[in-house]
Amino acid sequence: MDNIFFHTFLSISVLFSTLSYSSFAAVKTPKAVKNGMVASDHYLASFEGTEILKKGGNAIDAAIATSLVLSVVRNQSTGIGGGGFMVIHNNKGENIVIDYREVAPKLSYKDMYLDENKNPISRLSSFGYKAVGVSGNLAGLDYALKKYGTMKLEDLMQPAIKYAEKGFIVDEHFASASESVLKKGTSEELKQLYFKNGKARNIGEVQNNPELAKTLKLIQQKGISEFYTGSIAKKIDLEMKKHNGFVRYEDLANYKPKIRKPIIGTYRGYKVITMPPPSSGGIALIETLNILENYNLGWNSSGFNSSNYVHTVTEAMKHSFADRAEFLGDPDFVKVPVEKLTSKEYALELKNKIDENQVMEIFNYGSQNLNITKDDGGTTHFSVVDKFGNIVSATETVNTYFGSQVVIKDTGILMNNQMDDFSVQTGVPNEFGLIGSDANSIQPNKKPLSSMTPTIILKDNKPFMAVGASGGPKIITGTLHAILNVIDFGMNIEEAISAPRFHHQWMPNTLFIEKDMPFDVRENLEKKGHTLVIKEAESAVQGILIKNNLITGASDPRKGGFPEGY
Repeated sequence: MDNIFFHTFLSISVLFSTLSYSSFAAVKTPKAVKNGMVASDHYLASFEGTEILKKGGNAIDAAIATSLVLSVVRNQSTGIGGGGFMVIHNNKGENIVIDYREVAPKLSYKDMYLDENKNPISRLSSFGYKAVGVSGNLAGLDYALKKYGTMKLEDLMQPAIKYAEKGFIVDEHFASASESVLKKGTSEELKQLYFKNGKARNIGEVQNNPELAKTLKLIQQKGISEFYTGSIAKKIDLEMKKHNGFVRYEDLANYKPKIRKPIIGTYRGYKVITMPPPSSGGIALIETLNILENYNLGWNSSGFNSSNYVHTVTEAMKHSFADRAEFLGDPDFVKVPVEKLTSKEYALELKNKIDENQVMEIFNYGSQNLNITKDDGGTTHFSVVDKFGNIVSATETVNTYFGSQVVIKDTGILMNNQMDDFSVQTGVPNEFGLIGSDANSIQPNKKPLSSMTPTIILKDNKPFMAVGASGGPKIITGTLHAILNVIDFGMNIEEAISAPRFHHQWMPNTLFIEKDMPFDVRENLEKKGHTLVIKEAESAVQGILIKNNLITGASDPRKGGFPEGY
């Protein structure tokens, strides 16, 4: 793009991205194409991913370009200093999971965030150099490209370099994320990079990252290894030592993505392919779907978002999140009862514990009790479909908004705060209000539990849907709602993603609902014993649906993203 077109293009995208959710709620016709599509939470990423598809690249090539652009324009949520998960269904019929989640550095230990009285030290696991895990993002993309891609890394990196160098227009989500971290206290490095005179940038201003552009150019010339064993790794090591962080050159040099066996379940005849541990998302999703399969949820039942429907889905969620807290962790360190938790028999046991008229006491779902919640939510998700029959669903993150707020000197790289996703202390909530057991305790080289739920659904063994979300634990429920809305209620992908959502994660014992939920539904839910809190969904779903030889896509209006295709 030349500069004039570039900035005009950006300005249009900002205009759309700042429209309110209610404006989008009325838009029910999804974008439809015949060849390929990218659905992400930023228009520029979807656009550049689609350009790769137009040039003959496959879904994996497009996913890598999309990821790299998001690492620039959605750096509050993701970046090369973070990590993620990718689920692929290729045109050979293979289902592949690439785990490039961050790991705990070798110097980490179980009680590293506790004081001498064994109490958690405020913000130590979520803010600053000690909160940083070993980044896996680039290693995962590199593996995906070499194994399943068709294009050269240098070509896929060029769009991201362009936006880091020339800049992008600040949209509503970037501005609100900036305001959010300002209220809690912001690092000086982050202020220098993304703030103006100590204040969050306004919507419509141009934001660039010239140091990151130089770093990306270096990687473009020398390869991903420059991040893990070259000059960039040395800079990360130096800064970590200087500021008493735990990540070392050795940690980066030893990082390798893992290829894992996907969690595969069924729901009403559809095959659901999703993420295994160390994500909790796939197990929680399948467990919840298995419970709900025992109910008639469609239009000929009590109806979409009726009080009975919300109650039933909520009670199923509680059981899944309680199991998440008790059993899940990195499978390389703990034994996770995957087969039991994802079995139809176990789901029937849980279904029989649900009272359709009232909520149960909290101990009927799980063994721990806590009532603290946090509101932070970062992460990004993108779904990609190509004309060759490949489909990608990927979720990436730096954890909370702007991660640890550590920016590595002379690189422009924002680092994650993924260490907060461990159970700092059994029964103590992390930044998302989630609690965990010793299964998710800190150990060197261990991966923290995640909620990321990249998912692919097949119908008659052919690609039907790619979906996932951002937003902490609400990732799981956002993904769940989109699937239920399509399969049980026959919604198109735009309707399914835009529809009002609700969320319950067992602890805190609160049902979060969006303001669009009718008053009589709220009243009936309270009569059943639910404690309601009205707030935004805080998850952003990106989905693609393949039906009747058409590819339709939608990006959640709550985050201002857009699908693109051709």
